[in-house]
Amino acid sequence: MADEKAAEAEANDNKKKLPIKTIAVLAVVLIVEAVAIIGVFSMSGQPSDIQADPTAKTESDLAEQMVEELVVAEKFQNVRSGKPFIYDTEVYITMKRKHQADAASKLSLMSNSIREDIRTIFSRADPGHLDEPTLSTLERQIKAVLDSRLEFDVDTGDPIVESVIITKCIRYRSDF
Repeated sequence: MADEKAAEAEANDNKKKLPIKTIAVLAVVLIVEAVAIIGVFSMSGQPSDIQADPTAKTESDLAEQMVEELVVAEKFQNVRSGKPFIYDTEVYITMKRKHQADAASKLSLMSNSIREDIRTIFSRADPGHLDEPTLSTLERQIKAVLDSRLEFDVDTGDPIVESVIITKCIRYRSDF
């Protein structure tokens, strides 16, 4: 009985003791790692000097950069061939970045009249113009309309619209 009590007391003492050896080993390992890291960084030397990127664009270069803006994504009808066709169309314009905000506001203010002008171009277009591989005739006519609506650059007198891009012009028969 006395042996059992002594064993229990010894077991309780072992549970209450801090693991001093384990803590000491961990502290030594952390100190060695810290010394090694400091040594590596001190031997690696100073960081290199900062060099300006010669390809970086200035603000004026960014203003001259070309951007695209969606003008209209609609379906237009043409019956000039004798059969009614619907043309599912997307029209974008390219312009300089400095004109983008002004052109976007004008496009939103005059969206219905611009849409009507483009609808008129499609409805009056000869079937041959709508079958062109590059759609250059339609692009040229739409550019003329947009030049008159969006006006010209005040500084240079050049048109705001650099080019018109018709990304989608899919023809569907509508008489079925």
